[in-house]
Amino acid sequence: MDIDVFTPDQLPLVMRTLRTALRTDGALDARERLFLDTYARIAGFEHGSADPPPLSADEVTIDGAHRRKRLVQLSALAVLHARPVRAESLQFLKALARHLHTHDPVIEVIDAVLHGRTLKARMLSMRRGMRVIFKEAYLAEGVMGVLRFVGALAFRVRVNKDKFWNYKRLGLLPEGTLGREYWRHMTEVGFGFPGEPAGIADSVAYHDVLHVLAGNETTPHGEIQQGAFQAGNRREDGFFFVQMVLLQFHQGIQVTPVTPGFTDNFHPDLVLWAIHRGAKCNADMTHQWNFWPLMSLPIDEARARVELLPKLGAMRAA
Repeated sequence: MDIDVFTPDQLPLVMRTLRTALRTDGALDARERLFLDTYARIAGFEHGSADPPPLSADEVTIDGAHRRKRLVQLSALAVLHARPVRAESLQFLKALARHLHTHDPVIEVIDAVLHGRTLKARMLSMRRGMRVIFKEAYLAEGVMGVLRFVGALAFRVRVNKDKFWNYKRLGLLPEGTLGREYWRHMTEVGFGFPGEPAGIADSVAYHDVLHVLAGNETTPHGEIQQGAFQAGNRREDGFFFVQMVLLQFHQGIQVTPVTPGFTDNFHPDLVLWAIHRGAKCNADMTHQWNFWPLMSLPIDEARARVELLPKLGAMRAA
């Protein structure tokens, strides 16, 4: 999910669109300005210190279906930044999607959030996510891959037993390698490896490998960045990752069955930069990714192999 997709002459209009999605009128607050400042930095746009003026949806003209899709999705992130969601921002998003003839399912999710229909928001988000995850499990292991994923997640069934020792032996690798750090991560947080009782399915093991590779903790603060990173990294409908974590860790709506909902973890600079980091990697690590050749490498070398950008704090220091 690349977000740096607009031409220089389109960026002033894009910034005004995002500004309107954040707040349709009145002055922006500091975190809303941070959203715009961070996106401007990613896009290489100098927009000054003044708030861009708001606009109406029919003033927005963007060529190309891909760019229109991204503008609607970025605007949806801006709408979800507010808690509670603002009705006028959602109305602008709906009008923008109609005007650009570009729909995204997140609009129905936000509508459900606005009207307090948390179960509907959860089910819509889960349906979108499960469609992608089931597809990946099927591509990896056929029908049994889907059954293993469901069994591990919903019933804590022991699955992929034949792969257990491949994961367990990662603890024998030298300190500082990706595999050893992954083993340490799983052991410290108490997650089961594929093949262990209550362990995860092999088809989704990439998630925690990417936690280690991207340097994101398993706190709500870290998980929202991890979901954003995977959203950016996935080439096909990655938006569901960030949609899910914004509901779970910012809007307070429990989407996954394994953790409760949390609020106020959408730091726009960290989330947008995490999306950008994921998009700039040279491989889609959410789609049939073979991470095993990287496991014996020092973690910095593994990051260099996938062309992973530094985290935002390191970029600021540099």
